[in-house]
Amino acid sequence: MPNHLNSSQDLPIDFPEVLERIGGDELFLEELLKIYFEEFGEKHAQLERAIEQGNFTLIQELGHSLKGASANLSLTVLKKVCFSLEVSGRENKIEQAQSALAALEKEFQKLKDYLIASPLKKGSD
Repeated sequence: MPNHLNSSQDLPIDFPEVLERIGGDELFLEELLKIYFEEFGEKHAQLERAIEQGNFTLIQELGHSLKGASANLSLTVLKKVCFSLEVSGRENKIEQAQSALAALEKEFQKLKDYLIASPLKKGSD
């Protein structure tokens, strides 16, 4: 059950929710986040190319993949942005895809900045 006591909906990551999902193992969460960051870099580059080429199928697939990974880590805002990418690919809307990509980059940077400022240990308090 999501914990919304500390306005976690406004944060890039919902630490209480994700820690509950993985049994409170902060080291495991750190590993999962490292994997997410690596995969994000690869998928981001693919998304840029797919948008440049108007490859809507790939935009949809990458959006869907990133949406699932974001959801698994309780990255609520990133999940929503990735859903927008997925929809833009499904509906063949290049302007929406470009806008969603810009939002994705902005929200990913917010997540990185937040994790630097708020180590995992703080999230479980």
